[in-house]
Amino acid sequence: MSGRNKTSEREKNEKIRQLREVMGVSEQQARNALQSNDWVVERAIGAFCEESSSYSSAGGSSHHSSHHSQTSTSRFDRKKIEQLWTTYADPRDTSKMNLEQLLRFITDLKFDPSDREILILCWKMNASKQGELQRNEFLHGCQDLQCDTLEKLQDRIKQLNKEIENDNEKFKQLYIYTFNFARSSTSMKNLDVQPAIAYWKMLFTGNPNNKQSQRFKLLDLWLKFLEERSNQRSITKDTWDLLHDFSTSIKPDFSNYDHDGAWPTLIDDFVEFAKTAQTQSSSVNV
Repeated sequence: MSGRNKTSEREKNEKIRQLREVMGVSEQQARNALQSNDWVVERAIGAFCEESSSYSSAGGSSHHSSHHSQTSTSRFDRKKIEQLWTTYADPRDTSKMNLEQLLRFITDLKFDPSDREILILCWKMNASKQGELQRNEFLHGCQDLQCDTLEKLQDRIKQLNKEIENDNEKFKQLYIYTFNFARSSTSMKNLDVQPAIAYWKMLFTGNPNNKQSQRFKLLDLWLKFLEERSNQRSITKDTWDLLHDFSTSIKPDFSNYDHDGAWPTLIDDFVEFAKTAQTQSSSVNV
């Protein structure tokens, strides 16, 4: 039991990846199987094999199971995905899409590289590095999304983008994923301020032309604070993660902000900056 508690999120994700590689299952199926088997990959594989054996010995007699299998097959065709991959794979290394091929893929999906849809696409593909997409990431991502054409993929990503506006848990998963993805093309532990600002805009506003969709009401002030803070060159993962908590829990007037809490110094400094800005704005309006 204690082994489960000691398994970090990073270790869990690696075990999920391993199980998917071996069994060809979806991310959710792998997660469920590992949770049921104390995050031991071998035991999860054994459970899948036992389940498969039980189904075979039963002759697949269950009408419900048979019907489910047929509808799943009709909805998703792995061969179509393999063909789609071939269309965009790097001709010099077919195990990945390079930047040129990736941009062509994005263009054919009718997305703009600066839109949040692209970030959602990378998240659902579990892309590990900016500027490229691995074959296994693409195949597993399409399988999880149950999309075997460009049209289906485009519709599903657009749908997810709308869902994220109201689904706080999905938004948080996307937000947490973004930090490592954003710094994946460098060897740095932290994220440079300028790309961090770009990703915050993309994440929190969704559609930059639609101010109604802005989740973080103090976003503009936060970005102004960072841009005026010339000595701030990078953002730590702790600050990145806790800014999400700050944006969802702290009132715009900071009445529930605790300076003695476990907030990073950068956020403490921002609160002082924002309070001063708000005071100055009030006095001007008066």
